[in-house]
Amino acid sequence: MSFSATWHNLLENVEEVPTDATLVTPLSGQAFRVVGTQEHRVVVEYREDGERVPLERDQFETLVGRDRPGRG
Repeated sequence: MSFSATWHNLLENVEEVPTDATLVTPLSGQAFRVVGTQEHRVVVEYREDGERVPLERDQFETLVGRDRPGRG
């Protein structure tokens, strides 16, 4: 599967998450919610301090590349 297909699959799944859903990061246990999706990023807001953070497509692509043998 190409990264483009993976990214669009991620966007579709994120868009299905209810707007009032609280998610939790697996390592730090920080609560956050998705506040927006765009073609090249997902924007999240941390519940504790209200900080909004854009998670860019390029960041995800780098991580996926590191995870796949023979790539990155």
